[in-house]
Amino acid sequence: MNRQIQDMFGSAEGRYLTAAEQSLLREYAQGLDARLSAMAEISAKESTIVEQTVKEIFRAYPDVEKKYKNAMQTCIRDETLVLRYTAMAMLRNDPQFLSDSLLTWLATILKGVGFAPHFIEDTYKTMALVAGRELSPATAKLLHPFVMQCAAVLSGKDSSKEAK
Repeated sequence: MNRQIQDMFGSAEGRYLTAAEQSLLREYAQGLDARLSAMAEISAKESTIVEQTVKEIFRAYPDVEKKYKNAMQTCIRDETLVLRYTAMAMLRNDPQFLSDSLLTWLATILKGVGFAPHFIEDTYKTMALVAGRELSPATAKLLHPFVMQCAAVLSGKDSSKEAK
């Protein structure tokens, strides 16, 4: 559930929802069908998006495979995980979920492994581009801000989203 809505329900215990709270809930519900359809489309095209992203990144950064053992398999695994979490954040319409569930710990791991910030940023910008090519425009538009959140936070360009 979306954090804002979850918090709203918690604060509304023992009382009726205000007009503003009802409006927030209606707004969330109105987009739910589109987000569910988008998630189904992302799921169906997951392997294509991930494989194309990894292929393009390894073409742009050929030394990565030489520098890191099992780089291709690890990249595919990690990109799959990121795509699934971004899709769930999109479904929930909740960037905080993405930060709390994935980005905080993944940023630490990527930093520890020693990936350059520009490599990380390029990886997720490439994922956004590939998703834009592979998905319908409506689905790509819903997913895009969450993938770009990954690019910003994981590359260290936007640590504010990580700390919230």
